[in-house]
Amino acid sequence: MRMKEPPRVLGPYQERQKWRIVVVENGKRKSVFLDTEAEAFRAKAELERTTVRPISQRMGDVIDLWEQEQLRSGLVKPISVTHKTRWVRKVLGSVLDEKITAMTPRKAAAIYAQVQTTPAKYRGAVLAVATQRYALWVTRNFFAWACEIGCVSVNPFINVKPVGKMNVGKPQLRIEEARLFTQVALERFEATGNPLTIGALVALMMGLRTQEVMLRQVRDLDDGGRCLWIDGGKTANAKRHLEVPELLRSYLLRVAAGQPPSALLFGEQKNGKPKHRQYMWKMVRQLCTRAGVPPVCTHSLRGLHATLAVQSGSAAHVIAASLGHGSFEITQRHYAQASAVANAATTRVQNILESSHDPGDDVVEALVTQLTAQLPPDVCMRIAQRLAAPKSLQEPLKSPHQSIRNRSVGTKSKHFTVAEV
Repeated sequence: MRMKEPPRVLGPYQERQKWRIVVVENGKRKSVFLDTEAEAFRAKAELERTTVRPISQRMGDVIDLWEQEQLRSGLVKPISVTHKTRWVRKVLGSVLDEKITAMTPRKAAAIYAQVQTTPAKYRGAVLAVATQRYALWVTRNFFAWACEIGCVSVNPFINVKPVGKMNVGKPQLRIEEARLFTQVALERFEATGNPLTIGALVALMMGLRTQEVMLRQVRDLDDGGRCLWIDGGKTANAKRHLEVPELLRSYLLRVAAGQPPSALLFGEQKNGKPKHRQYMWKMVRQLCTRAGVPPVCTHSLRGLHATLAVQSGSAAHVIAASLGHGSFEITQRHYAQASAVANAATTRVQNILESSHDPGDDVVEALVTQLTAQLPPDVCMRIAQRLAAPKSLQEPLKSPHQSIRNRSVGTKSKHFTVAEV
């Protein structure tokens, strides 16, 4: 016998001059019409409190209902729903059999304090600050939903403050180290034929996320290996198609040779599903060890891609688009090194000041104001001192990465090859 789905409220939907909400309960659907959208939302909230409220008040049962509602809404990817639910269960593991109404702000604060001292399952050390904050955030979201459906009157985690400072950005390889990493990866592929060695270089040279690499199919490699399509991913901006660096084209074609279009480009598990991201993490670590460079993670390779793209002089919006970001602010905050952004800005200011073309005082002043606003105070001071000095004493304003910029590998493209830096 098919189990009945839990009650829920759908909508509102606009129908001509009215707004409709649908109440699903005991396998039956009932429509309610209201005059305005605001009235429809208020009625929906009230019906959710009285209709969707679970019969059981047990914490574990309410978490199950929350998981079902997220999957039904389709607003969150199933894998993300599973991940979020797993963390809520981990945080609230000691109270899963208690009533959800028994959770108080004091108990919530004590549970978060316990999270801060909980050792990680694999590393043995305490959870990172970012992980602790994520656990607090997802648990707070769960109780916010519980408030909406009337399980609790107040979110007990709403005033629990996160503790600690997160580390923004991951350690990155140096340019020479990245060259060694590339050389070892290609040698490893020739010796073993493992496609993940090329997948690691795709993450480095094209800035793909780990999951974006693991989900690529043979059909995504297009135009004789010149283009790689990404149909979607973590965000709405993840959908893009990227030019494949010349160095990688022949290797990717060799990986794809003899496989059907629907086959996963970088291998799959025995059950036909994509390999877990941990496989890529291990491969990157092995390549770092063989190359004799500091061990980094796959996401760090993506960060190095962003840093070198900034140093090469690529436009900010182009770099953000190639990484699947909605704006360069995300790229700058979490991926590209601050020094690379500052050096690129210094170079742009220098080019404007030394340009033989006279665009007019007003244009120059506006551009200089806009660009210097992005620079650290010490860099602005250097520029001011240089302008104030006699012309005969002025020397070209050198950037620590000027040689890299002059030898950039794709100034017109958002992609580049580390081996050619």
